[in-house]
Amino acid sequence: MRKMGFKILYSLVILLFVSASMSACNSRPISESSIQLNSSVSEEVVLGAGSFGFTYSVGEYGLFYHKNNKLQYYDLEAKESYVLCSKANCSHSDASCGAWYKNMDDATGLAMYGENVYVIKLNPDSNTYDLLSMDPTGSNQKVIYSLDVGEYKPGSWVANDIGDVYYAGGMAWFSAQYQYIGEVTEESNEFDYFESTIALGVNLQDGTTIMLNELPEDKVMYESEDNARYEFELVSKDYVLVSKNWNTTEQLSQKAFYEAYEQGEFEEFGNAADPQYEYLMWYQDHKESMFLYLLYDVQNGEWTEFESGKHKADYDEDGHVSGYHLPYIFLGTYDGKLIYQILDYEDPDIPVYLLDVKTNEREQILDIKNGGTLVTANSGNVISSVMDDEKILYCLFTENEKADIFYYNLRTKEHVELFQDDRRITFRMIGETADKYIGIIYSPVSYNPTVYMIDKEDYYNGDLKAAEKLF
Repeated sequence: MRKMGFKILYSLVILLFVSASMSACNSRPISESSIQLNSSVSEEVVLGAGSFGFTYSVGEYGLFYHKNNKLQYYDLEAKESYVLCSKANCSHSDASCGAWYKNMDDATGLAMYGENVYVIKLNPDSNTYDLLSMDPTGSNQKVIYSLDVGEYKPGSWVANDIGDVYYAGGMAWFSAQYQYIGEVTEESNEFDYFESTIALGVNLQDGTTIMLNELPEDKVMYESEDNARYEFELVSKDYVLVSKNWNTTEQLSQKAFYEAYEQGEFEEFGNAADPQYEYLMWYQDHKESMFLYLLYDVQNGEWTEFESGKHKADYDEDGHVSGYHLPYIFLGTYDGKLIYQILDYEDPDIPVYLLDVKTNEREQILDIKNGGTLVTANSGNVISSVMDDEKILYCLFTENEKADIFYYNLRTKEHVELFQDDRRITFRMIGETADKYIGIIYSPVSYNPTVYMIDKEDYYNGDLKAAEKLF
């Protein structure tokens, strides 16, 4: 019995040692990285990695990402992952570690821009979302800007989420989602729900801000004229383009609807099992949805109204409005000009244009027949189709669920056919270095995508099997 007990104890000690060794290997501080990170170029737009949706911020030498509630970096040369912490013997498991955060949605926007790494983290002590700058090792963390979360009490707006973060032109651009803490409704015994969004830019040098809009003073339904929805449509080194979206007829809240219903309004819903649901369906079909594009010139700091109008509605099989869409998708910039495509779900052809904002001269550069542009696979409203500084990747659909892959060279104005791929697109880009593409390989059964790296020449030759698995 004593020998058996000793063997069990010995086995447990070995198991704990191996477990600790593996944990240490997976949590090495970034100071062990062999790459000089501070040679990052800051002229282009950099997407900050989010904690949801497997997003990555790709730099020339590695990828920044969130995993297991820690800020991490994957070194492309060393083929290793590191935690953004330079403390010796740190467990990376509590607030004493600068790379750790408690909840999954407490940190977002992790990226290297210029010589610093940036991230937005929730600070529970100050009740703020803090935009932090730090050295590539995770040390010397400084607060550049703090966004007040607000008080959780009736009659207050409270910030409950930070949207995608983009770094360009020496600024961090992002949106913050808010919820209004209203009164409890008698009908549902729940808080009357209102939401809002503010969009802003923060100067990374001095923390000064550009506020695109402000929160309503009181509870107002979202996407009404006094509480419009602002979304980033394009962020680049040249321009930032934002859409303002609202409805000319304000939607009634649950409380306001039942007050009107009891006064005899909306009699047409009187026989419905759920009158408010029928009202919401009616409202979706009858509201008039408007938009306004606002363009910010990064060089001179001026805002201009780019275009305005009415959203185009999409309809389901029963003839009801299923949604609305803006007229354009912006793909990036080239030589100071906007690249965009006209969106029309009723037309399979996709025209792509190059627009000189200063002269208003427009040139059609692509007319994609039954296909589409290949955008980056990172989530978010802002996308990019310009790769390798001057190429737009696109595909043309063929028979048997296949697609021919091409690129259009913006400099030489030539079209180059590359290879044939599955129509679902096998290698989905998330970023690039000077000579590599970084992406995920599509799998219909995997919900945890694996990141791969491939030489650009191998990609152009269609040799996707040459892609190297990273993590």
